[in-house]
Amino acid sequence: MKTLREKKRWLGIVAVWLVAMVVLTMVAPTAKEVTTPAKNSGLPDNALSIEAKQMIKEYFPSSDGAPLFVVMHDEAGFDTAKYEKTIATVEKLVDETTLDATVIPLSKMPEQAWKGFTSENGKTFFIPVTFTGDLEGKVVKAELDKMKAEADATLGTTDVYFTGPVGIVADAYEMFTKADVVLMISTVVVILVLLIVIYRSPLLAFIPLVGAGIVYMVVDRVIGLVGGAGIIAIDGQALSIMLILLFAVVTDYSLLIFSRFREELEKDLSSTEAMKNAIKHVREPIIFSGSTVMLGMLTLFFAVFEIYRVFAPVFAIAVAFIFLAGLTLIPALFALAGAKAFWPFNPRVAKNKPKKEGIWHRIARFVTNKPVLSMVPVIVLLVVCTLNINSMKYTFNLLDSFPDEMSSIQGYHQLEDSFSKGDIAPTTMIVKAKETLTEDKLQNVITVMEQQEGIHTVTMQGGGNAISKEDDHVAKLNVILVENPYSEVAFDQIEAIQENSASLMKEAALTDATLYIAGETAEQADIRATSKSDMLRVGIIMSILIAVMLGFQTRSLIAPIYMMATIILSFGAALGITVFVFQDILGYAGVSYRTPIYAFVFLVALGVDYSIMLMARIREEQKHLPLKEAVLEGVGKTGGVISSAGLILAATFAVLMTQPVLDLRVFGFSVFIGVLIDTFLVRTIVIPAIIVLLGKWSFWPKKQ
Repeated sequence: MKTLREKKRWLGIVAVWLVAMVVLTMVAPTAKEVTTPAKNSGLPDNALSIEAKQMIKEYFPSSDGAPLFVVMHDEAGFDTAKYEKTIATVEKLVDETTLDATVIPLSKMPEQAWKGFTSENGKTFFIPVTFTGDLEGKVVKAELDKMKAEADATLGTTDVYFTGPVGIVADAYEMFTKADVVLMISTVVVILVLLIVIYRSPLLAFIPLVGAGIVYMVVDRVIGLVGGAGIIAIDGQALSIMLILLFAVVTDYSLLIFSRFREELEKDLSSTEAMKNAIKHVREPIIFSGSTVMLGMLTLFFAVFEIYRVFAPVFAIAVAFIFLAGLTLIPALFALAGAKAFWPFNPRVAKNKPKKEGIWHRIARFVTNKPVLSMVPVIVLLVVCTLNINSMKYTFNLLDSFPDEMSSIQGYHQLEDSFSKGDIAPTTMIVKAKETLTEDKLQNVITVMEQQEGIHTVTMQGGGNAISKEDDHVAKLNVILVENPYSEVAFDQIEAIQENSASLMKEAALTDATLYIAGETAEQADIRATSKSDMLRVGIIMSILIAVMLGFQTRSLIAPIYMMATIILSFGAALGITVFVFQDILGYAGVSYRTPIYAFVFLVALGVDYSIMLMARIREEQKHLPLKEAVLEGVGKTGGVISSAGLILAATFAVLMTQPVLDLRVFGFSVFIGVLIDTFLVRTIVIPAIIVLLGKWSFWPKKQ
């Protein structure tokens, strides 16, 4: 009777999850449907480049909007007839598009003006188009596809590319839409294959995936619901990484529950009793693990850069449901499957077989007997790998991370090859003075600015538009840089001009004048500064919060210190190896500036996960064994499940290396390496060795 009631309870839990999944599927959009681009490129309103951009909107409204560059390349060059045909074609496309777009009316300008948009060799010609209003990826992609098809058909042998921010929006939408399907399938296949290979039980492989699938459907719609209501902003990359995190962590919890469930079944208990006992033992590590991972993800709320901050709510929602599923859905699925979950093996039969000392007990015995010999080589190796971080270079050009076959990338490279570096992303300077500005006064500014390091040319916009029609105390100057606008050298030069702007204005004979700098280079310089401060802030806050959580879990003041130190060391080693592989071996110019903070958040949050599971088992064994033997049994008994979970987690993040975006590949690799280091070196060797060496002090002030 009692067993029947328990089965009904487990069925009820599964039913609640299924009902929630069905209802949310009917009433809520998917998270992907409500993704939104970051405001101000992710920068706060008070960033200098954003203030400059706002001034352009206010004082030069006609120049506001997102640009699309229609790039045309013809090896035969452009004569008058070809110019006229290409200009007429582009103007017709803009006139017929359903999007709000305007094009420079080159057809009404003299032929000499066309030369300003042509490369020196006369083979590449581009026309800027400005789009205003909301640019939803799906709509933009469909519209640009039509425009490009018509352009290709009309212009024949002339190659046509659509690049610039609007072209990137369209290509990125298509790329991420296709990539998400591949990511989902690859993740499921990797987990399924690894589970079958490791445990040789089909049901054991499918139960975690069924649970993860149900949780994902619920989480995806909940995020879609709150995102659609405007409560949180949704980022496409965050959703891709969230999918990986969800399937990996649900599988981790499944293996933890499965391992303890098997131990209880070996005592010849019924499935319901075995699961009740298993839950008693795994509840604490799951609660502390889930809480710690959630806290780690929530620290991204402290980031100023919106592209980092929008990850926090997505991951927090996902981890909350993963945590809930670990305590309800996953145990229910295993309990209902009972001993059949282990088919073709039977845990109740296994209890009668003589136990042999497994590999993890042998490793644990070596570590506990020779802690210094075990630990020192590992720490030296990790320190050496960490030192390679000093050679890390950052890339700030988003286009560097996209595949070359995209039209926007091909167009960008065509512009890059045909024009000077600075022409790719011109910089705009806004001068605001108390006195009325004239072209003569602006000429003084131009003379001073062209003397500054990194400035190639400074010009006034033609047609009398340099001085604002809204306010004659404000003017706009166009600047071409010497260096690549996305290089850190260019960022340094822009920052130097901003810092010295007051003295530069005085040198130009303008009193009480302020200089504002807008454009890609100025924005990326602000992003670099904001990202660095966020990395420091988030890193410190996250380390403190997780250390506090570890203190509660271990009931110790000492344990959190060495646990956090080893986890941070494994992060440093993983990042150093990532730099070595992608910069030194594969020859990339650098890694994305986002990689360190993403890798830190995930590796620290997920790395501490396994340490919590290990420490919980050691504390359990310590109730009836001396410390050294408790460490041996803790490592020996958790070795199989934690190593399997770590291997699956690492392999799951490695799936990101199949993605077309370089940023995701680098991030996936760094987490893959970091999880393997933490699972097989830090958790297996370093932490147990430290506990044995510290002895009674390892859990101080708890009495041993």
